[in-house]
Amino acid sequence: MSVRKKIREINKIRDQLSKKNANYFDEVIVRVRSSRVREESGEEWLLARGQQLLTAQQRGQTAVKLFGENPIAFADTAIEGLPQRKASQTVRLYLLAPWVALSWTFLILGLFALFMKDAETVSLGMLLIVVLGAIALVEVLMRLTRRDPEEGVPAPPKFNLRGIGASLAVLIAIGIAGLLLQRVLPVVTVPYWLSLAIAAVGFVGQFVLLRRR
Repeated sequence: MSVRKKIREINKIRDQLSKKNANYFDEVIVRVRSSRVREESGEEWLLARGQQLLTAQQRGQTAVKLFGENPIAFADTAIEGLPQRKASQTVRLYLLAPWVALSWTFLILGLFALFMKDAETVSLGMLLIVVLGAIALVEVLMRLTRRDPEEGVPAPPKFNLRGIGASLAVLIAIGIAGLLLQRVLPVVTVPYWLSLAIAAVGFVGQFVLLRRR
């Protein structure tokens, strides 16, 4: 059975649960789908627990009596024993973001340097800001992205005042740090041809990273 079909079966089971049992099961679902558990293993476990809960409900038993008082603790115990996704995908994302940002930065610097000699000078502090900013952007997006309990797939970012405030605080902190670093770190000269060469290598590297599985 495919992952998508398992999710549909889980949704059908949820529709047959009482309100209390459904609320309990929803918390378990969100907890498992928000973890690092492999999707196929997680959905298979959720489907089995849903079938188990539906059978117990037909016998007059509640989710609390079947799985325990705390749905989060119940899910966490199961998560520890389920296969986990490899961390390489997350590491690749954090590597790819600053790589892309630097590639575009050197491309722009190289193009400007073709017409303006002054554009061949670049601050190492500015390059560090580009790297930190790209990593911070990835972190913010990952925190704002949630999983839809109805579909089991990533949903559009959910913005709230706390999330927006945290994002602004991170960007302001990076900006302040960048201004301070630009006064400390040296300025180097990068000829236009070198900037364009670095950009070309960067874009080729992106293709390699995206192609790797």
